[in-house]
Amino acid sequence: MRLISIFILATALFAQSPSTFETHLAAGQAAMAQSRYSEADAELHAAVAETATPDPNRSPARVVDTYSTLCDLDLMLGRFDEAITLAFKASAAVEEMGNQAKLAGQTPPELTPHLARLAGAYRFAGKTPLAVPVLQRMLSIDLAAAPDNPNISSDYDKIGSAYMELGQMEDSRIAYEKALNTRIGRLGPDHLDVATSWVNLGVLEVANTTLSAAQKDFESALAISEKQLGAESYALTGILDRLGELFSKEQRFSQAEPMFQRSLAIREKTLGPRHFDVAQALDDLGSVYYMDKKFAEAEPVFQRELQIWTATQGEASPLVAQALDNLGSVYAAQKRLTDAEVCFKKALAIREARDIDSLSNLAQIYESTGDLKRSDDYFQRAILIGDKGLGSDHPEVVTTMDEYAKMLHAAGRLVDAKKMEARLKDLKDRLNPQVTSSVAGVAMAASGATGGTGSLPAPVRKQ
Repeated sequence: MRLISIFILATALFAQSPSTFETHLAAGQAAMAQSRYSEADAELHAAVAETATPDPNRSPARVVDTYSTLCDLDLMLGRFDEAITLAFKASAAVEEMGNQAKLAGQTPPELTPHLARLAGAYRFAGKTPLAVPVLQRMLSIDLAAAPDNPNISSDYDKIGSAYMELGQMEDSRIAYEKALNTRIGRLGPDHLDVATSWVNLGVLEVANTTLSAAQKDFESALAISEKQLGAESYALTGILDRLGELFSKEQRFSQAEPMFQRSLAIREKTLGPRHFDVAQALDDLGSVYYMDKKFAEAEPVFQRELQIWTATQGEASPLVAQALDNLGSVYAAQKRLTDAEVCFKKALAIREARDIDSLSNLAQIYESTGDLKRSDDYFQRAILIGDKGLGSDHPEVVTTMDEYAKMLHAAGRLVDAKKMEARLKDLKDRLNPQVTSSVAGVAMAASGATGGTGSLPAPVRKQ
């Protein structure tokens, strides 16, 4: 009797333990939730592989979860064709589940979220013509479910956006107007969702270069938003910016300026004076001052923008280079050519330093794969750009030369490596040792302590 009881208990415990499929799926979903995408990718692919083996205890809904989760990851990683395949499988599986449920007199699972994912995958992949019939099917399903279904307005929005991508402006307008009318009918004319519809129509009119119509749409959205949220709500800034951009396109600068000024004031009050969103608003306002030839007003605005980008993004950020270009353009317009030259040179140095980073990182990757010829090409391009743009004693250039010397040793090109080491030694005394690599590292690489064609590249520097 005791043996029988142990056998029954063991069987029950075995039946309760999760399957290999469930283990992989749970691990993949947990990794996704924690942004550990490489781990999620491996676990979810393993779960999909398990679905090839029939299992009567496996829930079809969990299989759909696997397809959908991996589809979302593929979209994030830019694997659009794979995402389309998985979204299609998920939709087909849900349809089959729905057919079985109807035969059993049960409520079928919801199909439209999976159709939305499939349509999105098509659009991400640049296959918008294939997305349109999927979106229209979604709309048909929601219309059949209930005429006041709130999803109907969103369906029209998605269709309108897809048509706009295809350049079918009249079809897009019809869809957006239907979204607007269904929202007004369901929610009334002053609801915030109605304001969203007005914005969508305004964006369409801007794309269609019918700017007077766009202005009316944006102003309608602004009026509703002010009524519902108040005149100082942060949600107004997007509409104010769109109106400012529209007025700028038509060179109606006296109307554009108060839009950008108001947007800036709301951002400063809501976020504080040094937030990066404030810097973007300063860029918009400074640009309209510049176009209006109000250079004295533009100068302090661009100076503030430069200060914020430098503080929040770092001195090597492309946004800092952009702000320097803006400020340099104002100085040039004021005939302050020396000040303009300083700004433009600083902006150029930032951009060329980033070119060096990209070239050097590629060189290290090719070195790690054993493609030393291509690695050599990229190292030489990086050093050439650095010499001309930054100077041969710039820390970025010296670091690249150090990495190049290691590669030359790994390739057995000892004469070339010695020449590069000689250049490094000559520069060593002129550099801050805290920001350069020690030449001693080259000797270690030559002795096999570091580097080599089988080693990993140095970590990619922050861009």
